[in-house]
Amino acid sequence: MIVGKDDKGWAMYIDRQRSWFQHSGAHEQRVEGGIHVGSTIGVLLDLDQHTLSFYVNEEPQGNVAFRDLYGVFYPAVSLNRGVSVTVHTALDPPSDSDET
Repeated sequence: MIVGKDDKGWAMYIDRQRSWFQHSGAHEQRVEGGIHVGSTIGVLLDLDQHTLSFYVNEEPQGNVAFRDLYGVFYPAVSLNRGVSVTVHTALDPPSDSDET
């Protein structure tokens, strides 16, 4: 199952040209501008505000992607062939978030 295809997953899909958010099989909020070698992806799950936001190179990728999120959450990463990722956890929130 691809992340975001069912009602238990929330995802940002991104390539070199654009990104979009997916939940329950629906694509929403398409944003022009993608990633390149060396780009950083940030994910902010705000359990106080019940929102999920995504960042590319420390800049918001569109508006808040998902709202009204409650429950237990598990991170997941899905990649294409020939792609690598390094995961860093417990980082400071982005400077434009309400957490600063």
